[in-house]
Amino acid sequence: MGQAQEQPATTDRLSIRSSNCSLDKVVVRWRDGHESRFPAIWLRHNCTCAECGSTETGRRHLRLTDIPADVRAQRATVDQDGNLEVSWAPEGHRSLYSPAWLRGNCLSASEREYRRFKPRIWHPEVNDLVRYESLRSLQDKQNRLRYLERLRDYGFVVLTDVPAESGATETAAATVGLLRITNYGVYELISRPNPQLAGDTSVALAPHTDEPYRQHPPGITFFHVLVQSDEGGDSILIDGLHVAETLRSEDPEAFRLLSSVPVDFHRVLAEGRIFRASAPIIRLDQSGNVSGLRLLDRGTAPFDLAENEVDSYYRAYRKLLSILYDKRNCLVVKILPGQVLVFNNQRLLHGRTAFDGSKSLRHVRTANVDLDEFYSSLRVLYREFGREELYMRLPQGAGT
Repeated sequence: MGQAQEQPATTDRLSIRSSNCSLDKVVVRWRDGHESRFPAIWLRHNCTCAECGSTETGRRHLRLTDIPADVRAQRATVDQDGNLEVSWAPEGHRSLYSPAWLRGNCLSASEREYRRFKPRIWHPEVNDLVRYESLRSLQDKQNRLRYLERLRDYGFVVLTDVPAESGATETAAATVGLLRITNYGVYELISRPNPQLAGDTSVALAPHTDEPYRQHPPGITFFHVLVQSDEGGDSILIDGLHVAETLRSEDPEAFRLLSSVPVDFHRVLAEGRIFRASAPIIRLDQSGNVSGLRLLDRGTAPFDLAENEVDSYYRAYRKLLSILYDKRNCLVVKILPGQVLVFNNQRLLHGRTAFDGSKSLRHVRTANVDLDEFYSSLRVLYREFGREELYMRLPQGAGT
């Protein structure tokens, strides 16, 4: 017999009232009035009993070609523990499915929309935008989940009580997931006389996303301030989702071009590395929702466009930048020594105000964690607390 998947606390949403089957589907009726309809082949293919094995662990014994093409549900009942039990013909196999798994994977349009993550798109006029969380408090799992959800919903949070010393950056990053190590490692942003990177200067930096020239840009970025400039050096944050949706509203054709036509970003480093990636500036998911952005105006390669597309694309690009560079869309935050700005680099655009490097030193350590590590940390806590968000469809970001 099949093995039921893990089930969180029972609610009307997660309690099966009745079930029945026909030759090609199984119908589940829930106590909150919803009805789920599962095609027979889909439900049979997702059995995770010891005989079939689990696709989650990769220890899967059942192959699709092992399932008869004419598989049908012979009987569907609710057992004493509230799980759905299905008997299959012609093979005589039996499967068990937990209510949480069934509802979390319901194929109805309303449930698929229910599972879709809906971010809190923000503008600087929104109240209570800057949330501070003490690093020490995150030892409590409920506090850590609240912190991760704030990062999920708004795209940024500020960690406090972080030692202003090397090594603490890695500790802060571990609150989200494993470090992603690239050629930069954990980078030391210090104003230098002959910098290789713009971040090592003291000039103002226009809002941008980091490293769009990679196939998969950094996901969650950490700016750990060890020493802050006396004046200037403030962080500028802009919600890229707000910028993209403003463009969609004001100029649909510009939005279409920037979300469908790939352009190139590149970077040549003196250490002997050349990076190049091609992708739309605005990345959409299959439903047309914005899932991420990559944008660094000072890092674009020559656009590989047909000659008759150049003028229209540049017009669209100029429109996007005019929205992005509008100071009314900028949230300015001073990150102090012992604080870490944690943000989603594939959603938020960040910049910096200028400072006088001859008068005061500014030292920031930066590190990155991939989005899939961030999402894994969320899902582990959701599973531990029995939360339905375990099945949430989180955005895939701006990857190619």
